[in-house]
Amino acid sequence: MPEIVFYKVAIGYPGNVIAEDITFTVEKNDFLIIFGPNGAGKTTLAKTILGILKPLKGETYIFGCPVTGVCPHKKMIGYVPQIYNIDKDFPATLYDVVISGCYPLLKPLQKIPSHFKEEAVENLKTVGLIDFKDKPFAHLSGGQQKRGLIARALIGPPKALLLDEPTSGIDMASEIQVNEVIINTHRTFQIPVILITHDINPYLEVATKFILMGYGRYFFGSFEEVIRPDVLSEVYKTKVDVVTKEEFKFINVRDFHHDRNA
Repeated sequence: MPEIVFYKVAIGYPGNVIAEDITFTVEKNDFLIIFGPNGAGKTTLAKTILGILKPLKGETYIFGCPVTGVCPHKKMIGYVPQIYNIDKDFPATLYDVVISGCYPLLKPLQKIPSHFKEEAVENLKTVGLIDFKDKPFAHLSGGQQKRGLIARALIGPPKALLLDEPTSGIDMASEIQVNEVIINTHRTFQIPVILITHDINPYLEVATKFILMGYGRYFFGSFEEVIRPDVLSEVYKTKVDVVTKEEFKFINVRDFHHDRNA
C-alpha cells in the first residue's frame, strides 16, 4: 500500500465542503506539490493529511492507518507550519526549538534521550545552521527560522515531511536557501515530501506528483497531466505559459498577482 491514500475524499468543515471526490496516492519517495489560488483548500487538505481534520467522506489511509481511527500517524509526519510565532522576549534558542520536535514522541515526564539531542545537532548541520545553535530563535532572520523549523520537523526522523508555504514572508536569497534545504532533505532522508507552495518552479526537476486545487475542483497527476496551459489558465483565470525544453521546465503566469502570505 502507498504511504498515503485518499479515495473519493471530501474535505472541509461540517456544513462547509471545500473540495470533494479527491483521490490521490503518495508513494515512499514521492515529492508531491500542492498548489493553487488562495482559499482553494490547500491548507485544509494538509490538515486532513495530518489528521487535524477528519475527512467529511471517503477513505483515507496514512501509513496503512485510517485517518478516522485512533492512530499515531500524526507523530510520523514532520510538519512545518506556515506561521510559527514566538515572542521576541522568550529566551528559547534555535536548539531549544529544534529539540522540541521530539516532545510528541516522549512519554509523560520522560527526559529527552541522548539520541534526540544528537539528532537535533545533526539536523542543524543539515540545514546549515549549526553556528546559530545557541542564538535566540526570535532574533534569527525569517529564512533562518524556516530552516530551523525544517530541522525541528525532521526529529524522529519522520516517515514523511509536510511543509505549508515554507518560503512565504522571506526575501529572495533566503527563499533560495530554503528551497535548497527542502530538495536536499528529500534526497538525504528519502522520505515523501508534501509541499504547499505558490511558486512551483524551483521544484519542477524533483517533483513527482502535483495536486492543483481550484475552488471545489482539483487536478492530480504527473507534470504532463497537471501542468498544462489549459488547466492552469482555467484555474487561475489568466493566461499561463508552460515552457519545457529538454530538462528545463518553467511556469509563467501572466499579469497574475497573489498574496504570498495568504
